Amino acid sequence: MADRAATKTVELTHFGRKSGKPFRLTIWFVEMDGDLWIGTRDDRGNWPRNVAATGRAELDFGSGAEPYACTAGTPEEVRRFKKAVRSKYPGPGHLIYTLLAIGKQPCCFRLRPEPRASA
Repeated sequence: MADRAATKTVELTHFGRKSGKPFRLTIWFVEMDGDLWIGTRDDRGNWPRNVAATGRAELDFGSGAEPYACTAGTPEEVRRFKKAVRSKYPGPGHLIYTLLAIGKQPCCFRLRPEPRASA
């Protein structure tokens, strides 16, 4: 497995709220308090709505997808998440990203590994 501290992105698989169909995208992540966190500046997108509804996702750091239980962050955790993202991903892109997020509601999720189902 790649060194997570040096890794910038992870492949997220989320599952449809009604269909259960898997959808994949590449996303930024941070580590806070020993847990992985993902988030977005707009909670109205499909992936955050799917993760909130199903409470699960899979992450692939390059060695295969692993299942995670997902819990929505509190407003304080969202503030901490945003600060952690700015720290891990510095640069002028954050200004543009912030301007594009005006009027939108950010959210984040704590991800904790789930045991793999036995065959």
